[in-house]
Amino acid sequence: MPVKMVAVLGASTVLWILFAVSQAFKIEISPEYKTIAQIGDSMALTCSTTGCESPLFSWRTQIDSPLNAKVRTEGSKSVLTMEPVSFENEHSYLCTATCGSGKLERSIHVDIYSFPKDPEIQFSGPLEVGKPVTVKCLAPDIYPVYRLEIDLFKGDQLMNRQEFSSEEMTKSLETKSLEVTFTPVIEDIGKALVCRAKLHIDQIDSTLKERETVKELQVYISPRNTTISVHPSTRLQEGGAVTMTCSSEGLPAPEIFWGRKLDNEVLQLLSGNATLTLIAMRMEDSGVYVCEGVNLIGRDKAEVELVVQDGRMKSQITNGHQLTVHLMFAKSFYFICYLCLYLAL
Repeated sequence: MPVKMVAVLGASTVLWILFAVSQAFKIEISPEYKTIAQIGDSMALTCSTTGCESPLFSWRTQIDSPLNAKVRTEGSKSVLTMEPVSFENEHSYLCTATCGSGKLERSIHVDIYSFPKDPEIQFSGPLEVGKPVTVKCLAPDIYPVYRLEIDLFKGDQLMNRQEFSSEEMTKSLETKSLEVTFTPVIEDIGKALVCRAKLHIDQIDSTLKERETVKELQVYISPRNTTISVHPSTRLQEGGAVTMTCSSEGLPAPEIFWGRKLDNEVLQLLSGNATLTLIAMRMEDSGVYVCEGVNLIGRDKAEVELVVQDGRMKSQITNGHQLTVHLMFAKSFYFICYLCLYLAL
């Protein structure tokens, strides 16, 4: 074979081998092109090659800022791990693989977000029928805020909606809220109050970009119309007994407490029952007795005065002629004297 032909064949073989090698050397990055991670989570970018046994890898950001991540390389694969993800990881990352004289690059952009918790519902006070109350729906630790929307529902009724698209972009976690003032009515009892927060980011799975909190409305009525009934009477004889019954309206049903006013206006607690029975009454038991209805949001009271009379003497005139005098002694001994008086007409 002529020398020139051998040289041509040899050169062609070398070129073919170089061409084949260069065609076989490829690089891939995963995830491809663009990804998103939540602040505080872990994120891994994987760069891998084919067609080279021992490639050399390097990672950098396209603005040459610190990686804020760890690199682990094994064979034809290099992994960049961000743990935990932070604001410093919001970059475009560039993976470079070198095989001999061949050099390949792939880039990927990492977006970050924060939407870690369900929204919170707060009330300015207990929900009392007829009294205005402010409800606040809070979405905590949000980024980016301009992607946030908050809706507040009472049952099927949309009470208010707010979008934060006009908010200035800042690299910080922010808590945003929506407030509504309304006046509870009795029909609100048992209705669901729903606070729903949405983060409008397409890359996030639909189950992750919407969170909500539901509270069943507990509506209250402060105690009112508290009344006392007394049997047999508010005026009693020593040794007698009295039963007093108290009632009070409210929601939840008020608890009933009985007390007695002392000389210094201090209330002496007597009972926690609706009915109070006092027996063997003495004169010093005379006074003002107070019934109070109490529930979670208020109290209401009523008073009654009992008078216990001295029972040692009771006189009665019969037919205008006969005066009967009953004398009662402390040891329950009774002496009865009948004195007949004849009056001159």
